Amino acid sequence: MPIINNDHGGSQFEVLTVIHNVLKGNKGNPMEQNELIAWCRPDALLAEGKTSARSKLGKELSAWTELGLLETVGGGFRLRPCYFTDPQQQLSTGARRCLLAAENNKDLSSRDQRAVDLTVLLCMLLALDVYRYPAVQSNNLANIVDRYLTDFRINTNETPIVPSYAHWLGFMTRTGNGVYCIDPTSAIKEEISAHPSKFKPGEQLPIGNFVQQLATLLPVLDGGNYRKQVEQRIEGPSWSQPKETDLSTSLSRALLRLHHSGQLQLQKLSDAGLRNLIGPNREVLMAVTHVTVRGEQ
Repeated sequence: MPIINNDHGGSQFEVLTVIHNVLKGNKGNPMEQNELIAWCRPDALLAEGKTSARSKLGKELSAWTELGLLETVGGGFRLRPCYFTDPQQQLSTGARRCLLAAENNKDLSSRDQRAVDLTVLLCMLLALDVYRYPAVQSNNLANIVDRYLTDFRINTNETPIVPSYAHWLGFMTRTGNGVYCIDPTSAIKEEISAHPSKFKPGEQLPIGNFVQQLATLLPVLDGGNYRKQVEQRIEGPSWSQPKETDLSTSLSRALLRLHHSGQLQLQKLSDAGLRNLIGPNREVLMAVTHVTVRGEQ
């Protein structure tokens, strides 16, 4: 089930949004497939020229049930409660946690298995020098993949999906029509806010502990289990494993943005446990030993 292929289920998160809204409105009660499809109004979509609307709904239901974001109870579909613990939570947050779950990434060396292809590409993109690749879009993604992941081939049904998917999940920001930059700020901000027991407002954490906590929640980031596996596969003369004291440019960008927005306070209080936030041309933008969460700004 290659979810990054636009011919397969799991790739149409716009359709998933419609499904989510209908099921959320049903307040946790299961809804039979025919009723759910009727509420999603594929006939209205057909009137707009989207002839595959009904087919896409069925594919998305099957895919997201297999992935575990949806579940069937008594012959009906509902949102899986473990991914929707907060009624105010965005769909993309639940989807991100589902797609990064261990059961959907059992073997990152495989292809076309659940979320594996997307996870591998996210890890690769987040490991790159974001200043070398300031813009990622469908017409340059294949070249980037060929350059750094020689054992991975991406086709034209997949290149339009990946950047928009990464943006939806909080790992990129949109800078133009179909143009994105590598930036995990949104995903990091959401997980910090959602886990006050791990990131207590006002509590000062050593930067190493902070990064490790993030990597547990978002294993595509620096030090994460998935990221470490994929970094072993990355090749190319312009990429090298960062020094132990250096953070990736993508994580550096996100932490600096959160620092300047006031949600985090980054400080250098000693020389022990120091991590460098890296900018263009590998320049050290800030040396940090401790992080304090200051809450929503």
